[in-house]
Amino acid sequence: MINVGIIGSGFIVPIFIETTKLVKGFKYVGIASPQEEQLKALKEKYDIGYYSLNNDDVLSDPKIDVIYVGVPNGLHYQIAKKALENGKHVILEKPFVSSYAQAKKLINLAQSKDLIIFDAVTMLHMPNYEKMRGLLSQLGEIKMIDINFSQYSSRYDKFKKGIILPAFDKKLAGGALMDLGIYNINFVTGLFGEPKKVNYYPNMLKGVDTSGVLVLDYGKFKVNAVCAKDCRAPLLVCIQGDKGYLRSDDASSVIAKFIHADNTGKVKQYALNKHPEIPHYHEYVVFKKMFNDKDLEKAKKFNEQTLLSIKVLDKALKSAAISFK
Repeated sequence: MINVGIIGSGFIVPIFIETTKLVKGFKYVGIASPQEEQLKALKEKYDIGYYSLNNDDVLSDPKIDVIYVGVPNGLHYQIAKKALENGKHVILEKPFVSSYAQAKKLINLAQSKDLIIFDAVTMLHMPNYEKMRGLLSQLGEIKMIDINFSQYSSRYDKFKKGIILPAFDKKLAGGALMDLGIYNINFVTGLFGEPKKVNYYPNMLKGVDTSGVLVLDYGKFKVNAVCAKDCRAPLLVCIQGDKGYLRSDDASSVIAKFIHADNTGKVKQYALNKHPEIPHYHEYVVFKKMFNDKDLEKAKKFNEQTLLSIKVLDKALKSAAISFK
């Protein structure tokens, strides 16, 4: 049994609990956040051992093995750091942190203590994603990649009126690239590694990128990756080669199904994920096995991908002169 402490009480926390209940083998020992009414409701609904308004009560609890961090982006680093300092393994919601320097410090700290710090990115652990990787060689020479992850935010109308919630809070590292664009970055870098050039072209409002286009230059092929929280459009992931293409009409975070089409017109559809309606399922299957096996080498491998994705994120933010100070 993995004894879990939860930091946060927002919408992502019930998703984590529901998913890990399906995976099985997780026990929810305690939960902390400043939102007492939300904590009471979560404790009662999910049979969590206790709640506290003080994060330190959960972070220092000797009964807890793993801390799940589901708080606004700008708080990830300080909470994950304190959890590691208290000897806890960490599951850190995306985006891992908001700078490469922070990511490096957390990962070095975890590895120095033989602890696992796990970047909770959905698609990297999906069978559909691995199948896409296996089919790349059949596409010939890759030419173009198009991704559109546009999702009109329920918080955007309030943001325009001056009501700033975490998703659009500059001080909490909000914005479209941090929220949705990080999935696009992970999707591409997980398959193709580090690009030669990174440029982000945002639409800015009140100092926050509400949408934007990320352009990654790999030399022989280019990536055009849209992320938007201020408008919506059909979702798309499409990898084009000179012998065929892979296409999904899902978000880059989901990839519940996709097709492989070649230049002869032959088309085959794939839907390999065990629970396509639950995008987070496979990542917690992977985490559970890694934790139970004490597989620090696999954790290091995942950490390398995290560092790469955050390095690209860092470059994208700098290219657009976006700062969270």
